[in-house]
Amino acid sequence: MFLRLVFALLTLLSVSAADSFDKPRFKKTVDLGPSPSRAKSHAKVNCYFFASFMVKEIDLGEKGADRLSIVPLPRETLPRCTRAKAWNEVVINPNEWTGYFKGVKSELVFFDADDGWNGGMGFAVYDRRSGKKIFEDSAVGELEFLPAQGHEVSLKYTRIIDGQCILPQDSAACWAQIQKTTGLESASMPDCQKGYEQSAQNLAKGRCQAQSSDTPKCFDREIQLARDQTKGANSVIAYPVEVTLGSKPEIKPVAGELQCWPAD
Repeated sequence: MFLRLVFALLTLLSVSAADSFDKPRFKKTVDLGPSPSRAKSHAKVNCYFFASFMVKEIDLGEKGADRLSIVPLPRETLPRCTRAKAWNEVVINPNEWTGYFKGVKSELVFFDADDGWNGGMGFAVYDRRSGKKIFEDSAVGELEFLPAQGHEVSLKYTRIIDGQCILPQDSAACWAQIQKTTGLESASMPDCQKGYEQSAQNLAKGRCQAQSSDTPKCFDREIQLARDQTKGANSVIAYPVEVTLGSKPEIKPVAGELQCWPAD
């Protein structure tokens, strides 16, 4: 976990000067009172107003927003920020995607997943006019928007995948399978031993802390169990990619560091 957090932080720092999400003209939050599912928190409606539309997020304190939607802005008056559904509100199908509002770029609306996955976070991209999902993937760290090419939005990020095999146990066959899946044909296999060992150490330390016994004796007892557990986990591969969010988005690997660690 520590390795992943450091990697995410380095990624964030490296793109801090890059093009980012569009800033909303303003945001409004409406308090709906105490959350029905989370103690000491309040349910709320978050509304993000952009030039021609509003993104609405209804958060009742449960895992994932209760409703995510896109509301076109009429010319006459601004829509109210309320839990009630507007007549022209385009609701994101919860059977297709659940999570939270992430940001807007041009005519595209980005949403995060409702939880992390293997050290990264899933995200989805929707067309604000049609309300249709045009792309989804999982990433570690931030999304970096590349200089605009016409009306299409391009971005670069560190993608993560579950390799569906265990690199430390069957290196040649597993790496060949991952190369075929990802398009990393010319890339060298990453060092998985380092990532697996770091994950095992973090797991052992976490168990000792949970037992209020963060001592060398506890660590020595837990580390072998943690190693046995992580060595049988599929390999997660993190690698830099670029994608243009046109009519047929295509993920293209680009030069950069590859990393490997065991799946959760």
